[in-house]
Amino acid sequence: MEDKMMFYRMLREFLLDYLITQRNSSSKTVRAYKQSLNQFRIYLRDEKSIPFDKVDFDYFSKEQIYGFLVYLRDNKKCSVATLNLRLAAIKSFLRYCSGEDISCTAVYLSVSGIHKFKGEKKPCVEYLKPEQLKLIYSVPVSQIKMGRRDIFIMIFLYETGARIEEFLSLKLRDIMRTGKTSQIRIYGKGRKVRYIPLLKETVLHLDAYLCEFHPSSGDDDYLFYTVHKDIHTQMSSGNIDHLLKKYASIASVSDDTFPKELHAHMFRHSIAMAMYKKGVPLSYIKDFLGHASFDTVAIYAYADGETIADALRKVDHELVSQTKKWKTHEKELLAFCGLE
Repeated sequence: MEDKMMFYRMLREFLLDYLITQRNSSSKTVRAYKQSLNQFRIYLRDEKSIPFDKVDFDYFSKEQIYGFLVYLRDNKKCSVATLNLRLAAIKSFLRYCSGEDISCTAVYLSVSGIHKFKGEKKPCVEYLKPEQLKLIYSVPVSQIKMGRRDIFIMIFLYETGARIEEFLSLKLRDIMRTGKTSQIRIYGKGRKVRYIPLLKETVLHLDAYLCEFHPSSGDDDYLFYTVHKDIHTQMSSGNIDHLLKKYASIASVSDDTFPKELHAHMFRHSIAMAMYKKGVPLSYIKDFLGHASFDTVAIYAYADGETIADALRKVDHELVSQTKKWKTHEKELLAFCGLE
């Protein structure tokens, strides 16, 4: 219980002592910091079904704070200035806690990596919906060899989430198999390596492709290639771009919303959005895509407002009803922490 109370004690000391007596902050600053921390508390309660008496430093993760800021921006329509104020208040609180107890240092350092928001422009990401993916997979003629290759190229672009340069650099030696497990090794920016597990259905497509296009190839052969003078050479991004636009043009006849300017990166966006809508944490998506910064994957948190509504509808009614039991205790805690 002592460890649990440490969070509430530090919050109280930060708001009622540190800001006022040590930093000599103005009443306006203290009020703004209280509002910021209180809004985060309300976000956890209303959007995550986490009552205040269950909150501790575990809920101050980089992902959670980023989700809170994105929520303020997209749902509450807060300005960039407000977002940065809320972020500054949370960072200041965690910096204080880090100075008081070394066990809080990791939490502070993680959140301190969140950059300030810039400008008012909202990011927009183009991606294919599940029905559009099914449509584009059905366009190539599967009865001919090149049609089967093109179907697999699109499936593999989606399943690996690879950048086009990473995708075209894949060689047979990058297919890693251990027992029943298969994964693909991808060399990203700065030659950083990540391993992408392949689902059973994807492995079936891969094996069929290898049987037809690599019956006797060596490990150093490119997974996707073009043939010049009977030699396998690396396929160019222009080849991929040409075939995708050709199939997109055909798909748009059946679906007038289908993006005619289909490009390889759109498959990367599509798998990321599918993961986000399934509830996969942004931290996992960041690692899957090979991004170094949380800022880059924040576009997926913005891009689909219906995801938030779906998540709220799925909240367990039992958990929601339990908040009534915590009402009195929460009120006492709020008073103790200076957030009443």
